[in-house]
Amino acid sequence: MSFSDPTIPLALDRLADRADYAIVGPSDGRTRVLNAKMRPYAAICHVQRDFGDGRLSGCSGFLVAPTIVLTAGHCVFSQPRYLLTGHGTARRIRITPGRNGEARPPFGSQWAVRWYAHRRFVDQRDVMYDVGIIVVPRPFSGLSGVLPLAALDDAALQVVRARRVLHIAGFPSDKPRETMWEHSERLDRIGPRALYYSVDTCPGHSGSPVWVWRGRAEQVDAIGIHVAGPTPHERGPWGCRPGVPVAPEGAVNRGIRLTRDLIAMSREVRNGGTPPNLVELQRR
Repeated sequence: MSFSDPTIPLALDRLADRADYAIVGPSDGRTRVLNAKMRPYAAICHVQRDFGDGRLSGCSGFLVAPTIVLTAGHCVFSQPRYLLTGHGTARRIRITPGRNGEARPPFGSQWAVRWYAHRRFVDQRDVMYDVGIIVVPRPFSGLSGVLPLAALDDAALQVVRARRVLHIAGFPSDKPRETMWEHSERLDRIGPRALYYSVDTCPGHSGSPVWVWRGRAEQVDAIGIHVAGPTPHERGPWGCRPGVPVAPEGAVNRGIRLTRDLIAMSREVRNGGTPPNLVELQRR
């Protein structure tokens, strides 16, 4: 069977979907965002990627500057596709902020002009650096405000763990098309470059912001990027498809912890530079 066979792109999509681990469990607590035009939801983006077969598959991301979207590295570079075909880079990417199932998204859509992934994720398959950055050509009309980033140290994260909940909102593939869904739970544990939590997510949520409310209305800090969960059930990601059980108690999802170096990296891209720890993927 050759890679020109029409069944191959679908098989690759399914393989990539299985690799986009996520869980729902022990019950599905996600709720649909009712007004995605409000902060912070307006800055959360539907990320649609074409890996060369003409189909647009979904991920999530969030605006951290008027033209800069932070997302998961695997949303712009697919390791399964690269290992099977030698081509893992998204060929084109469409960004739509504040989308929630409308026929006409409130802030429109744009095709990205550049996208990057962390060099350690691309070259070394290091999942602790599963970070991507996407650049669009101009600010979105009518959209004011982006998600501020915070690099919290261990002590501050322990305060979050004790006193606050984590929020994740994005575009899961098991819900009605192009609709935004949110859930919140407490932070479970902290790693040097990762956050672990039982916030319910499914494939498509990857790249979503992990944020906390500061305590005042509309004041939030993004502290992580949702990327993955545990190895899925044999029939797929836990709780994300009919017939697949919800995750067992104690299973957790994972986000990349925002650190000073990652925030500085996004700032350098915003200023027109290419940090040495990023790969500019459309040139690969």
